[in-house]
Amino acid sequence: MPRRSFTFPIVIILLPAALAAWLLATDHVARSLGVVLLSLLVVLLLCLWWALGARGRRLKRLALVLLAGAALWGAGRLLLRYEGSADGTAMPRFAWRWTVSAPAAPAPQAKAAGLDLAEIPAGLADMRSFMGASGDGIFPAPAWKTDWAAHPPREAWRQAAGKGWSGFAVAGRRAVTQEQRDSDECVNCYDIVTGALLWSHTDEALFSEPLGGDGPRATPAISADGARVYTLGGTGILNCLDLATGARLWRRDILAETKTGNLMYGKSGSPLLHGARVIVTGGNGAPTLLAYDARTGEPSWQAGGEAASYSTPALRTLAGREQIVSVNAASVTGHDTATGTVLWRHPWPGDYPKVGQPAQAGPDRILVTSSYGQKSHLLEIRASGGGFESALVWSASAPRTKFSSATVLDGRAYALDEGTLVAVDLESGERLWRQGRYGFGQHLQLGGLLLIQTEPGPVVLVRPGADGPEEIARLPALSSKTWNPPTLVGRWLLLRNDREMVCYELAK
Repeated sequence: MPRRSFTFPIVIILLPAALAAWLLATDHVARSLGVVLLSLLVVLLLCLWWALGARGRRLKRLALVLLAGAALWGAGRLLLRYEGSADGTAMPRFAWRWTVSAPAAPAPQAKAAGLDLAEIPAGLADMRSFMGASGDGIFPAPAWKTDWAAHPPREAWRQAAGKGWSGFAVAGRRAVTQEQRDSDECVNCYDIVTGALLWSHTDEALFSEPLGGDGPRATPAISADGARVYTLGGTGILNCLDLATGARLWRRDILAETKTGNLMYGKSGSPLLHGARVIVTGGNGAPTLLAYDARTGEPSWQAGGEAASYSTPALRTLAGREQIVSVNAASVTGHDTATGTVLWRHPWPGDYPKVGQPAQAGPDRILVTSSYGQKSHLLEIRASGGGFESALVWSASAPRTKFSSATVLDGRAYALDEGTLVAVDLESGERLWRQGRYGFGQHLQLGGLLLIQTEPGPVVLVRPGADGPEEIARLPALSSKTWNPPTLVGRWLLLRNDREMVCYELAK
């Protein structure tokens, strides 16, 4: 019997392996899916080579291959449990069915008693909305020790959290977030000093999606007078609650009212408070933005004729005029703050999520970023003929922010580019460097520093520069996948993911 050549199996192993190595080395957006599919393809081709190369026994071997495949598939279904994506690359995560995945968060206990909430500890400030007062994640330089090795932050408290990717809004000692607990979507208010639950509001609602998991995504917003808190749940429920008690003042179901479906990954944009209105994005069809009277919940206006995406409406001053900038499914638009009228529109096609916040890059410029093969754009907004127009300054592959945002400092844009910190020259769009793998986390800008909540859980302080980043401090805060934005309120740092929450006091 002539010996079979092994050239074919060697080739079908080496070529996919080389392609997989390239996908991983370049941090290609489809690297996880590509590696999984290539691995399955190699196994399939090897099995076919083995079966079809046996003359006279091909049918028998093909039957064995089919039986083995069916047995493996059945065993996998019987023994393994799919637990969503392991990280932002969408690499699937599996666990044995008899193991406990994440420990269930205990139900909120009764209201804390005997706390003097008027007693505000030293160094505590407010952060009433997503990404801070300006919605851009930019804060002053730290007024606390940045050498965490010599001056470690004090852990004030730590406890279990419900599912979801919401951040915290903080006013005084009240810290409010959204959590999923079984079939209830909860708005929970905690004492930031002790971690005690002050109140809990629940809606019978559950948003669930295989990659992103269960629970609400949006961060609450607290009114300027500290009387009310506004929340947008994963299924489109907009609540206005009394901040002191959690009593519901009014409720709207924005998807039902607009007769639009939900987005694939759920409602993720946080409420924007401006004047006497609360403004939110819509669903998978028009209107793009909806405004309600902040006190009564009565509709004020609706604007835009296209589907929303996952970004939060942001107040930006461009071409000398304050306006609401909205990153939509296929465009970026500027809106009049009083009426919602569209002032300008820049097409940004591509049937993929757009999540990042528009970063102010000059008096008349904004940087909008995404990923999934879509390029980032630097836009210039100009006054023209009594109105406004947008112009594209440059378009570039970096930064690829996926579901984080870029920040602008010293003529450069910094961002987590497919999980690695990157610097981009704002004038040319040229990538300057790409170093420091922190995963698909979130970050804040503190003067000349970046506070990065890494995807694996630790928090790092990084000093970026023209030649690269310098990591100056690291804190092992959390230990599992973290997509929630960090909350910095003076010298208090509040963090959470879909399993636990922790609060630190930073050294004076």
